[in-house]
Amino acid sequence: MLKPVLVVLTLAQGGDATHLGLTSADTAQDCVAKAQAVQKVLEGAGHTVLAARCAETDLEFTPYGHGGDSAGHPHPWRVTLPETGAVIEPLAEGAACTPAPEGTPAVHCAWSAQGVVE
Repeated sequence: MLKPVLVVLTLAQGGDATHLGLTSADTAQDCVAKAQAVQKVLEGAGHTVLAARCAETDLEFTPYGHGGDSAGHPHPWRVTLPETGAVIEPLAEGAACTPAPEGTPAVHCAWSAQGVVE
């Protein structure tokens, strides 16, 4: 069953990686409100937000935890950004991902502290 999820992509400090955060939402409207609030907080703290979008997924993922460096973000993901929404795909360790942030649709290869719950 598909459920709403907030997909947040941020540029790591130093610009050497893209980080992904995923947050479940009860409804699509709840997700939009969370997206606006999270983006405001992150940008206010000096983070570069590449995207804060709502999507739908049937994936279960581990809870979000705050962390600062890429070493704390061991799970690779491919995130595709069409005009609206987002497509999130967990990648196997070592799997190829070719970023195309300026493409149509944009594709980001991101690292996350969150993984898929099996």
